[in-house]
Amino acid sequence: MEDSTDWWDHRPVFSTTDKMARITGLAPGARPGRVTTRLLVSVLLCFLGWGAVSLLGTSALCGATSAPASTCAVDIHISAGWCIAAAVVVGYLVLAVTSDLTENARQRLGQRRAASLLRSAPLLAGMSVGAFISAATAVAPDPSDVLRRTVHGEIGTESIAISAVVAVVTGLWAVTVAVRLPSALRHARQRQATIERLRRDGRQYAGQVKLGRVAIWLGNNPELEVTIAYESPAGSHEVQARMRTSPDRVPVDGSQVVVFDDLRGVVHVELDAAAEPAFEAEARYAPSE
Repeated sequence: MEDSTDWWDHRPVFSTTDKMARITGLAPGARPGRVTTRLLVSVLLCFLGWGAVSLLGTSALCGATSAPASTCAVDIHISAGWCIAAAVVVGYLVLAVTSDLTENARQRLGQRRAASLLRSAPLLAGMSVGAFISAATAVAPDPSDVLRRTVHGEIGTESIAISAVVAVVTGLWAVTVAVRLPSALRHARQRQATIERLRRDGRQYAGQVKLGRVAIWLGNNPELEVTIAYESPAGSHEVQARMRTSPDRVPVDGSQVVVFDDLRGVVHVELDAAAEPAFEAEARYAPSE
């Protein structure tokens, strides 16, 4: 595990400033991550893939209604069944691309919130564009008449209305995510840079972790409220922190930690791997059924 570049492999991860998905990690010896070309390519593929899934799905919906076949966003000779089959195949491939994007972003950026937003932005934008193309193609033959019938809820226009709603809802959601994304990326980058700086320039002290209650469960992983106690030339210190980990890597109460302090109120905490820490039984911190 010592050679892993994935910050999560070195859990537990402590934070004296952040909670939940904002907690940021950086593997020992690693440099702060950034948005790479590979990530951008994955973002583009995610956008195109979810756009295709959305287009095929809404087109299949169109073909399944009683609307004239000419209003479908795909060729009239392609049946709804084939649209569904294509959507399933494309969807499987898109899920693989999306999963790879999420995992690569989580590992590189060191933060699950930033990775989640980086995945959600192209996903939602793609769904919005695909549904919009489907709805726009459906009304193209006679826009005024089709829109009038859709507004009045006439039979055969359900798919157009649903496609339009999907396009609007996912589009607004995508805008919300896109607005939040830059600040999330900056936060993750700044937190990793702070961790790197404290490891390099901070004063290093030995401390102990005092376990508190489980504050929240993120999936199957607990996040605990903990107290970090350590001694420095200035005296005794107790710092409140959050500890995010998995059920099998909850250190026993009183485990040794390393505290990096810049003497300006910024602190970074890590489990002392050199002390060969012991961990609580996995069942004790496993989520209840």
